[in-house]
Amino acid sequence: MTPDVDFAQSGKEGPLQVPLDTALCADSGDTVNVPEFNPAALAEQARAIMRLPEPRIGTAPPLDSPRFVNMPSWMWVDAADWEPVSATASVSTGSVTVVATPERVVWDTGDGYEVVCEVPGTVFSRAAYREEGSPDCGHTYTALPPGGAGATVNVTAVWEWEVSWSATDGQGGDLEDLATSASVAVPVSEIHSVVTHIR
Repeated sequence: MTPDVDFAQSGKEGPLQVPLDTALCADSGDTVNVPEFNPAALAEQARAIMRLPEPRIGTAPPLDSPRFVNMPSWMWVDAADWEPVSATASVSTGSVTVVATPERVVWDTGDGYEVVCEVPGTVFSRAAYREEGSPDCGHTYTALPPGGAGATVNVTAVWEWEVSWSATDGQGGDLEDLATSASVAVPVSEIHSVVTHIR
C-alpha cells in the first residue's frame, strides 16, 4: 500500500493539496476555480458590446429642400448624443470599464469635399443666422451635381469616437477608435438672376 493510501485509510485528518488558481471551501473540501483577471482581454470584451448612437443628421436648408450653389448650408448632429458612452466587463476578481468619447464628425458632402467638425454643429435658427453661414459646421456647394439642377448628392456623417479603458486594479490605456455613420441624399440646385431693363 502506498503512503497516500495508508494515510487515507487511517481516518486521520491532514492538509489537502490544492492546485494553483483554485480556492478551497473549508467546510466541504470542494475546490472552486478562480478566473484570471486579464484587464486587456476584458477591455476588448467591453468595447465589443458597446453601443454607440448613429449621427442624427440635421441641415439647413432642410433635408428635403435643395441647397443652392454659392449659398452656405448648415450641418449638425443631435447634440443630445454628444456625450461619453461606457460599458463594463467583469469577473469575480475585478472589472474593466471602457469609455467612448465623441471626438469629431467627418462630413462627406457628396461633391468631393470633406468637412471636419469637432463639435456637434450649430442648429440653424433665425437667432443663429449669419450671412456667412454656420459658425462651426457648414459647407457651400460651388457647382451643380453631374445630374444638373435638382439632382441629389449623398451627404455622409462619420462620427469618430476616442476609446479608453480603466481597470479596478489601476491599469488603463487606449483602444482603437470607434465610428458610427449615417447618410442622406439632398438635392442641389441654383438660383438664376433675372435682369430687367428699365427704360
